[in-house]
Amino acid sequence: MPADEFESTVEQLYAGPPGQFIAQRDAAVKRARAAGDKEVADQLKALRRPTVAAALLNQLHRRDGARLDELLELGEQLRAAQSKLDVASMKSLSAQRNSLVSQLTSEIADASDEPLSATVQEQLSDTLVAAVADAAAGRAVGSGRLVSGLRYSGFGDVDLQDAVAIPLRQPLEAPDDTPEDEPRAEETEDETARRQAQQQADAEQQLAAAADALTAAQKAEESAQQSAELAERALTAARRTAKATRTRAEQATAARSAAEQALAAAQELAAGTTES
Repeated sequence: MPADEFESTVEQLYAGPPGQFIAQRDAAVKRARAAGDKEVADQLKALRRPTVAAALLNQLHRRDGARLDELLELGEQLRAAQSKLDVASMKSLSAQRNSLVSQLTSEIADASDEPLSATVQEQLSDTLVAAVADAAAGRAVGSGRLVSGLRYSGFGDVDLQDAVAIPLRQPLEAPDDTPEDEPRAEETEDETARRQAQQQADAEQQLAAAADALTAAQKAEESAQQSAELAERALTAARRTAKATRTRAEQATAARSAAEQALAAAQELAAGTTES
């Protein structure tokens, strides 16, 4: 199988819905083996089915790549602002990121043939945020061959292990051409400043994420407390109703017993009158 045909096969696999991936991949493997190309067949067999979120992003890449490019360009601008400690630009670009991520997530959900679960929507949002935060993650999302969702922890690099199908083993990042025996130059003042600025920006993002998590937890706690209070009130009312019901049942039992006694007395009286 020629290289261009192999690439075309991979492109078709990751352009389609994940539910058809296995059958289509196995058919391609069968064709490669029939052609006597065992190596290509093995490479195709190693391709993994994308998750629902990854497949939706792969489809967005092909359906409306310009929207995805808009997000990736925004990521470049935000990282540049972070490296310069441009606080005003960081705030503005972060707000744009949040808005664009929300828009893209909604657009993907609207374009989906089936309703998306909250988990899938969260994976979509997390992956888009990661694409903005990390250049390599952005290239992974822009490859159109995403296998699983990505997540940015708030600092450092995004973990891309097993996240992208790279059948030809093309690296997402440029290789380091520095010879092993050649000493690296010491970090310049500008490089030090950029590194420290990035670390500070990462720390600020992590702090913001933690603050959001705390707010969500506080709201959840408040909601749970309100639910508990309502449940306690309902339980108290149920107990009162049960007590009143038991009282009425006891009164009904006593009335039945009295009626039975009255009936028996009346029957005896009637029998005596008949005998006389």
